[in-house]
Amino acid sequence: MNDDFDMPEWLSSYANSSALPTGNKRLLNTLFTRLARLSSDEITLRANEIRRLMRNSGFAEIDENQKWQLDPLPMLVTSDKWNTLCRGIEQRVKLLNDVLVDLNGECRSLTNGVFSTEDLMKHPYYLAESHILSSVNKGLFLTAFDIAEDTNGDFYVLNDHCQFPRGLGLLLENRIVARRVMSEEFAECGVQRIVGFFEQLQQAISHETASLSDPRIVILCRGPDDKYYSEQAYLATYMGYTLVRSADLTVRKGQVWLKALDGLRKVDVILRWIEDRFLDSLEQVDYSEFGIPGLLHAVRKRNVVLLNPMGNGVIQIPAIKNSLAKAAEFFGREQLLLRQQETCPAQSLPEEDWSQYELLSSVDPNIKFDGELDVESIHHTFDKKGVESFYWRRKVNLSQAPFWHESGLVNKPIIMRCYALYSEEHVYILPSAMCFTPTAFHVDGNTEIKDTWVETIGPPQQRTPPIPKSLQSDADLALVEGLLPSRTAENLFWLGCAIERSENVIRLIRVFIDKFTELAIYPDEAHKNALVQLKVGLENQALIYPYTPLNHADIQPLESGYKELVVSMIADNRFIGGLNSTLNMVVQSALQVRELLSYDSLRIIESIEEELHNFSAISEQTPTHRLQSILDKLIGLTMAFNGSIQDSLSKSNGAYMIEIGKRLERSKQLVSMVQTLLQQPLPEQEQQIVLEIVLVAQVSSVTHRRRYRAFKSIETGLELLLLDSEYPRSLAYQIKKITELCKSLPVNAKPGFLSTTEKILLQLTASFALADRQTLNIKDPQSPSGLVSLLISVTSQLQKFSEMMQTQYFSHTKPASQLHWSVMGNTQLIVDEAPAHQTQKGGNTTHVDAPNEDKGAL
Repeated sequence: MNDDFDMPEWLSSYANSSALPTGNKRLLNTLFTRLARLSSDEITLRANEIRRLMRNSGFAEIDENQKWQLDPLPMLVTSDKWNTLCRGIEQRVKLLNDVLVDLNGECRSLTNGVFSTEDLMKHPYYLAESHILSSVNKGLFLTAFDIAEDTNGDFYVLNDHCQFPRGLGLLLENRIVARRVMSEEFAECGVQRIVGFFEQLQQAISHETASLSDPRIVILCRGPDDKYYSEQAYLATYMGYTLVRSADLTVRKGQVWLKALDGLRKVDVILRWIEDRFLDSLEQVDYSEFGIPGLLHAVRKRNVVLLNPMGNGVIQIPAIKNSLAKAAEFFGREQLLLRQQETCPAQSLPEEDWSQYELLSSVDPNIKFDGELDVESIHHTFDKKGVESFYWRRKVNLSQAPFWHESGLVNKPIIMRCYALYSEEHVYILPSAMCFTPTAFHVDGNTEIKDTWVETIGPPQQRTPPIPKSLQSDADLALVEGLLPSRTAENLFWLGCAIERSENVIRLIRVFIDKFTELAIYPDEAHKNALVQLKVGLENQALIYPYTPLNHADIQPLESGYKELVVSMIADNRFIGGLNSTLNMVVQSALQVRELLSYDSLRIIESIEEELHNFSAISEQTPTHRLQSILDKLIGLTMAFNGSIQDSLSKSNGAYMIEIGKRLERSKQLVSMVQTLLQQPLPEQEQQIVLEIVLVAQVSSVTHRRRYRAFKSIETGLELLLLDSEYPRSLAYQIKKITELCKSLPVNAKPGFLSTTEKILLQLTASFALADRQTLNIKDPQSPSGLVSLLISVTSQLQKFSEMMQTQYFSHTKPASQLHWSVMGNTQLIVDEAPAHQTQKGGNTTHVDAPNEDKGAL
């Protein structure tokens, strides 16, 4: 190592240790030179910052139970080593493509004995149905390879990922985070940029639809329950494609359609992140909710392009992988530069040599035993299943790299996942890799990863961005914004509802705390009775979701338990409509549509999650001033999130759906609040206290005082809250805004006729237009109150409107009939034209950073 600079103690102790990894000394010297400027505390701070950024992006949970742990030190790779890897990857991609084309066509490799037909067809990854797609199957597209370097400098391919390359979105995020945190220390290192690969990927996808003027491209994933969902959403955001799940797509008459708000829109390309055997439960043996019934029929008719093509998983079958050397010779290719691990039949290896190998099955991908650690399990498996279907694979003595661990550097073995694109007979390799530690070296169950920086020789290359397609007409500008799937629209709708519910609950709890603490100082009867009414409304959830109507005659109020109720409403997630439940709904709804949200919006969601995590510390011993401080912070975060989505989410991407949800929820809150607290006549002093509670909860107290001054009464309060169509917090204003917002929704009514939704909104508008202050008089005992009738009518119409939103805009297909297949392999299939539509809500997911602003810096 270079002694021309002073190393800090934490670095010198590692540099002078015998544990120094073997490798290129020049790169190690470069690494040490850069790190010598930092103390151990400074690197720890950077590691914590990385952890926070990864959490923002959805790759780690808020409780530190991380799925991925990005190391602050990048993996440096010399240009010579990378060139060797690139040549080996290019060789392998071309050979694997030859194998796939042959297996989907003439099958010469099988008839000539290159691969074992028996072992191939026994394996679950071999899908007979993929052969009926042979005329449209085009072999490889986007692939990944797990490559290990042993201590002698030889490269081995451990795994091929030819169905879909997991980790691509994570690698993209790694580069952005690593550059942000360590850019100063590693400035001018000459690192190759990765943005060109993603541009090439988009060009390759566009090439598949070159004949179409407006191709619609979607990324198909499993959904939020998939642990890789965060990176899929991140990749969709970065590339500008619509992220969809099975429930978003349907097949009709041999074409794939996206369920959008205004009906069905044709899909031309599906970039899938789902395994071969789960793509189409209508034709395949394995039923899965993740696939699209009828998809293979659409692929056969060439109405949709599936990338990667179905059937690529056959490459992962041992009968193929273990015979690639023979395949290279058969197809006239060069011998592979990237080696295969040595294999041998299970019965041919003496037990004393087992420790150097691992045992795998030729037909069961779930079986894997370590020859050193699992000796008893191996004997048991041999006794139970025999040895014919098993083989040994020699372990690779992996090279190591330094990782930051507990204020020092620790060597750990690494595997590199490299990515390649095969398009128009050319191989494009991503100039980086995702380095990760093997399973045996995971920390607390988390995978430690590194960003890989490939050295550039000479001046940096000038990047010329691809020229976009020109817009043919002004109408084409509409295409730029994309479509809003009905599931996404529904999630945005519920996000708006959740935001409004949260704000309402917080304000009510704050008022409740103010009133019961005030009662301790001013214990008069009117304050006590007003507080009891508020407590009853909260306890029975008449003032909060689900807005259960109160029967005042059956209520036996208790003048105690105020603090207990507050704690329960804040921290108890079993309290339906409480703060914990409503904020969780905000978080989960936001994460369902995170590909539409800005980076700042997601940062606020992260802060809300942190506050939710702290709810577990709240108890009846928590001082009320501390509870009020928590509520003040949460109302600020809620309003900040509300403002951020209004400012950054465009109308075409569904901002109006959030607004409709908010306005509808606020309308229900106002109705329930008036019905519970203001509908019944009360003694004058008590009535004024209750009115003030409602006005404060509705942020209308100051407006009411300034407008009516000395003439304040229950009627003036109701007039302001219900009838003033110019006041943003009034019920009439909410109906007016909903009516305006619904003009953005597609209408299916006949020309000249009102739709059902328009009729409901017209009736609501008329109700408020015809009402006046006399309608709001609650003190006339001679006749039924007009207020009661008005609120009953409004409640009924709001419920009808909510139901119409669900049935008219959030579902476009009826459930599919369940089919039972006893015989597979038929090529003539009848496709149900109404596949199942499932609307999914919730899910324990985490959020994603919006990377578009950083795209040019990769």
